[in-house]
Amino acid sequence: METNERLIMYNQDAKTTVAEAKSTLQSLDSIEYETDILMRAPLWLNFIISFSYGMGIFSWASTRNDNLWILGVFLSAGLFALAVGFYFYRSRLLGFKPKAVPKGGRELVFGLLLATFFGAVTTLTRMFSVNDVLWASYAGGVIATFALAFTMHYYPSGDYKKGKYHND
Repeated sequence: METNERLIMYNQDAKTTVAEAKSTLQSLDSIEYETDILMRAPLWLNFIISFSYGMGIFSWASTRNDNLWILGVFLSAGLFALAVGFYFYRSRLLGFKPKAVPKGGRELVFGLLLATFFGAVTTLTRMFSVNDVLWASYAGGVIATFALAFTMHYYPSGDYKKGKYHND
């Protein structure tokens, strides 16, 4: 008998009100938002990473006639690697580790869509540039730069549902 009374008492204590549940959910949303802000690269680092990536695509598209733009590819790749390495080091100093591999289905889909987008931009930029569409190298570099900057700023966790722009 005593055990049943304890269970009934436990069940009565475990009930939460709607206001408490809403408060808890708002608190969790606030924690996720603050975590995303913490994971975000500073604007100057975001600019360096995005600009070096876009410059790499521009340089790769401009290497159509055995010119020296391949040097731009190497320099921008080196700058990109250094900036990303600094971002990982900064993150470690702040106490968190950015994910290199997706941990869920949504993150995997988002990563594959981004990889497909950036691969298509790189391939199409090079293809159009080789076929004498000279403005394609500029357009591809600008598109890649802004797309990477936007993605790094608004979706630093790699999960599009946790980003700034989502509808629930």
